[in-house]
Amino acid sequence: MGTASTAPIGGPLRKAFTVVEVLAEAQRPLTLSELSRLANLPKSTLHRLLRALTDIGLAVQRESKSYELGTYLSRLEATGGSAGVQQLSCLVTPFLIELFQLTGRIVSLGTLSGTKVKHVGALYRQEYVELAMALRQPLPAHRSAAGRLLLAVAERNPADRIDAAPGDADSDLAGTGAMRHEFERIRRSGLSYARSECVPDLVELAAPVRLGKSGPVAAVVVGDTVNSKDLRRVARVLRSTANAIEHELVGAY
Repeated sequence: MGTASTAPIGGPLRKAFTVVEVLAEAQRPLTLSELSRLANLPKSTLHRLLRALTDIGLAVQRESKSYELGTYLSRLEATGGSAGVQQLSCLVTPFLIELFQLTGRIVSLGTLSGTKVKHVGALYRQEYVELAMALRQPLPAHRSAAGRLLLAVAERNPADRIDAAPGDADSDLAGTGAMRHEFERIRRSGLSYARSECVPDLVELAAPVRLGKSGPVAAVVVGDTVNSKDLRRVARVLRSTANAIEHELVGAY
């Protein structure tokens, strides 16, 4: 998979979500011919889309060669997040899918809950399943790239906020000059890159998603193993994805 693209982020995947909507409304599995008619898409295009949708669990192919809605959306709902977070996740999923296809890494949406960061809507290949499963639990925000980014852009003095977090044995780390310097660096660059201190062998790159003047509400995150090629090489496509999501959400909030 490539790490950059000149095509508009989110555009091609709108066709895929047309297919998902058709499958969601269907009362039974649909054949390729039925999907072609209902989605108004040629079979050649459907073949490519369904390959991607089945890979990540948005669609399932039955033994009868028909298709039905997969488990991805139910897994997203099962995250237990607020209705607002789930709504946001559904709105940005087409963009996350395209980012996943462009990078081939773990892709997710990170949100801040107190001093914890939650990852929702994670997309990943089978080789990343253990790392992705570890991200299902809320993690201390200052110990991950996604959490640090959200703290840096959401708080005037983010280190002070973590210092005040009760019961956090690592809170003293956040008050150091090094951590404060890290928050300033994130504010200047608009990106956060770090090895996770909670999930062994995971490194993350995160970019903020803002909703107009209401400030950042989430981080688009790309993750990989520490032994992989430099994750910072996908910074351009990550920024493009974050910008495209912000543009899309202007009319939604």
